[in-house]
Amino acid sequence: MKLTTLIFGLTLLINQSLQSQDYVPFPTENVKWNVLLIYGGMDETPDSTLLRYSINGNIEFNDFSYSILYLENGDTINPVKDTVGFIRENNKVVYYAGKDMLGHYIPNEYILYDFSKNIGDTITHDTVLNIFTSIIENIDTIFIGGKYRKRFKVDNSLDIFEEDEYWVEGIGSIKNGLLASITTWPICCYHYWEHICFTEHNELIYKNPNYENCFPSNLLTEVEQLDYETDFGIYPNPFINEIQIENKLNLQDLIFKLIDINGKTLIEKSINDSKVILDLKISSGLYNVLIINKNGEILNSKKVIKE
Repeated sequence: MKLTTLIFGLTLLINQSLQSQDYVPFPTENVKWNVLLIYGGMDETPDSTLLRYSINGNIEFNDFSYSILYLENGDTINPVKDTVGFIRENNKVVYYAGKDMLGHYIPNEYILYDFSKNIGDTITHDTVLNIFTSIIENIDTIFIGGKYRKRFKVDNSLDIFEEDEYWVEGIGSIKNGLLASITTWPICCYHYWEHICFTEHNELIYKNPNYENCFPSNLLTEVEQLDYETDFGIYPNPFINEIQIENKLNLQDLIFKLIDINGKTLIEKSINDSKVILDLKISSGLYNVLIINKNGEILNSKKVIKE
């Protein structure tokens, strides 16, 4: 009898704690999600891509205010931003219209997340292409980003992986990626997607424990050099044995990375001087040079050729 009373009391206490927990709304500005996407045809070698989503700014449409979702390319300081969709939240329900992670465009608005649901409830992500469902299997609380947030364990009809899917208030999916719940599941091709990290106001809030940082080395070859002046000189290009890095602003605690075409980091060195000459004993070929600061931000990316 006492054990039953104790279990009942603990269950009631947990439920009251979850109900009294302050809701963390979905972010509306200065946030970023990094997502791994691996995709390719059946007879092709799949490509690994780093999808870099961000929210900045808003737009009024049909009497609603939407946050603008971008897909970023280029370096991380001054990236090129392509608009991919629009997000709004109402009564803990997050709505989305735009492209999914594979680039399929659906103009109608549909439910991306619903944080108002309880255990056992079903969420229908009804698009013009397919009807997807998510069932809430469990709800608990997790401490992320200096605050407690509800975490929803979800059985998603598109969850093709063995691992459990989880949604967290104020972030979204922390397993399969921001737009996973509504991304059309291709039957013709190999595909895989996974959340890497979430940052808010340039502060890391949550990182997938499977990754060391927000920019895995095997994906950094996707960061292309932009056509504008930067604060770094990397020359000569092509080079024979030595390459010079000119740190024009004399920034400290920088990291030089040389990455091959397969995404493998071959050389990693610290840069703390205005000019550094590096002796690179590597085979001839095409490589990607990255200059990264201590926060993991890519300050410069450049393709170089070793003769």
